[in-house]
Amino acid sequence: MDKRQYQTCTHLVICYTIGTIIQIALITTTPKGSPLRYIGILCLIWIVSLIQYPVQSPSYFAIWTSNSCAFSVFWALNHLLIKPKDGNDFIDANGRPKDFFSRLGDATRLVTSVRAINTPQQAKNTPSWPAYYAQKDGKKISRARFLTREISIGLWQYLLLDVLTFMLMKDTLERKESGKNIVFGTEWDFPATQWVELVIMNLVAWLVAARTSISSLYRLSAIICVATGIWPVSDFPPLFNSMSDAYTLRNFWGKFWHQMLRLSFTGVSNFISRDVLRLPKPSLVERYINVFLVFFISGLLHLLGNPVQSISLRQSGAMPYFLSFVIGYMIEDGVASLWKQIRGSRYTEDLSLWQKTIGFCWVFGWIGVSSTFYFGPQIGRPECAQFLVPFSILNSLGLPATSALLVVGGILLKLKFKIEI
Repeated sequence: MDKRQYQTCTHLVICYTIGTIIQIALITTTPKGSPLRYIGILCLIWIVSLIQYPVQSPSYFAIWTSNSCAFSVFWALNHLLIKPKDGNDFIDANGRPKDFFSRLGDATRLVTSVRAINTPQQAKNTPSWPAYYAQKDGKKISRARFLTREISIGLWQYLLLDVLTFMLMKDTLERKESGKNIVFGTEWDFPATQWVELVIMNLVAWLVAARTSISSLYRLSAIICVATGIWPVSDFPPLFNSMSDAYTLRNFWGKFWHQMLRLSFTGVSNFISRDVLRLPKPSLVERYINVFLVFFISGLLHLLGNPVQSISLRQSGAMPYFLSFVIGYMIEDGVASLWKQIRGSRYTEDLSLWQKTIGFCWVFGWIGVSSTFYFGPQIGRPECAQFLVPFSILNSLGLPATSALLVVGGILLKLKFKIEI
């Protein structure tokens, strides 16, 4: 591809920043129902159209920034139109409107705090604070203690992402040389051994690479904001819950996985299902229409982020991947309902070890297979491979030394900071 057709990471950051400023300005300076708010939404959509180009050697940060630009459209729909906020909503303890700069600060917090931490609207299933931070005397978590733990974990995560990048690039180049790349929509008849390999790769991609990448960016922003005093420690609870919760597909996405998209997506889906379609609540139709809409929006978000990785909208498998979970939820709910009927009076919400084991097999099996839609277009294509770290420590220390440091560091973190999986 001609270099003139590539965009830079700086271009992505500028577009994202402009979109954020537009939202903050509209919340602060325009009344609810203002035509300027509708124009603002159109401007955000236009900004998304400006970033539908690949980045050479795309970093995870570039992909995250691209997705954030698309996400801002749905987030803005919520606080500009669906559940609008304006300057009059920002009041002090005495019920008086705040001054302009205070309103500006509150609007910035509204736009950037996508889980609405420490507000009545806080996203459901936001993780509780780790046991390490438990205080016997009831005092708040100190900034020094928070920064020490988060920086230590962040450094270890960097090493992990460095090793994962090395392994990813090695596998990608080997697949390209051997011709084992997958073309989405044309190749599904794999040998059993290759399916096992694909399932393992897909699970590692979600449970290790994606989770660590997302967590590390969140952790970096938390460290910067807390260290500089922009926001307090209390605004940065953990991003992911324990993997032990992921024994159903609903729990995987609704509890274990980060909830940064929850308020935005459910706000839009509820508006469509209840206000536009006027579906009765609660009802089975309303429930699954909401499920469909949330996963459709999620698929659209990730679809719009694919061009950054040199994956065209036509090649992308994001939409079929995320929409597959609508079917998965239906199967899961059907089995749960049948089991409840079979058990009758003996039914209990508490699941036994064997039931959870079956649940984990179901979840990991579904995600492991269906992720081929999503990751298939990337396999065996070096131009699509993500660089998870900006520079490599592994290249200096070597794989054995880096791996040893990773293992020892993980053990020390577990003992000292009580980290959980």
